Amino acid sequence: MSAAQGAPRYARVLLDVPLAEPLVYLGTDVDLQAGTRCVVPLGRGARVGIIVGTSGLSAIVPSRIKPITRSLDDTSPLSAHWLQLTQFAADYYQYAWGEVALPSLPRMLRTVPGARAARSFARLRESHIAPWSEATAPPVELTPEQAAAVERLNQATGFAPHLLFGITGSGKTEVYLSAIAQRLAGDANAQVLLLVPEINLTPQLEALVRARFRDQPVVAMHSNLADGERASAWLAAHEGRARIVIGTRLAVFCSLPHLSLIVVDEEHDPSYKGSEGVRYSARDLAVKRAQLLNIPIVLGSATPSLETWAQARTDRYRLLRLANRIGAAGATG
Repeated sequence: MSAAQGAPRYARVLLDVPLAEPLVYLGTDVDLQAGTRCVVPLGRGARVGIIVGTSGLSAIVPSRIKPITRSLDDTSPLSAHWLQLTQFAADYYQYAWGEVALPSLPRMLRTVPGARAARSFARLRESHIAPWSEATAPPVELTPEQAAAVERLNQATGFAPHLLFGITGSGKTEVYLSAIAQRLAGDANAQVLLLVPEINLTPQLEALVRARFRDQPVVAMHSNLADGERASAWLAAHEGRARIVIGTRLAVFCSLPHLSLIVVDEEHDPSYKGSEGVRYSARDLAVKRAQLLNIPIVLGSATPSLETWAQARTDRYRLLRLANRIGAAGATG
């Protein structure tokens, strides 16, 4: 919505700066919807920020408040859930909200757009990964243990954290894929987030997922992607075109408007805890994200972390066991 005639409207804007509170700007003839990206003056330059709230009053002297330069309509606003997740992460890990929210966006979305921005966005939307694969990986026949695990996952409603505790070779990946298949089949708009700890695991799993879900758009998100590739994948997820997102720890912040299931493979892996930039546990934030959205989450491991195992032993997490190894013809994991 635009500022009402004659009534000043102030916007709280997140910027990637170490300040405890969002900065206040005057909104005049711009879209002030929460989650909207905008360009604002800062010092002698300009920055991209995110509007997180508005008010008709401000404690700052009006003459000192600068106006928003313009709002950006190249993407739809970020959801209230996304803002809530990034705010929680900032509070929990002791960072400024903007220091978490802005860096989690692709570089293109947090850079002041130039004259060719519209053309660049159009090209990125056309270049997202195609929803098909030449390879095929039809579903395999599930073992009784796998079938029982999948059934319990399919019956889960609301916030339902599960620990899939399976020895190496017991077929955890097939449980993931079967649960994802049924989740997507049950809702034409549903999206799934599949987190992996290492970049070198992403291509292998991505190829497997693409072969299994030949008719579904699948995108990958990790730090080895070029800026354009990451922006293209992010847009496909944000706009609901990508049904499955596979990624490393940074993908936990990916905008997914129809997220209905989260899978964290090898949940014990320390790679989910970053040592550069904003430090956070992607596994723990994935659990929090599932809680905020009231959706199921699966944490898989052959050697669960002590904290996850304690949650399962005290029935805070539902324990699914795969105690038997299956042959090479079965599922991997």
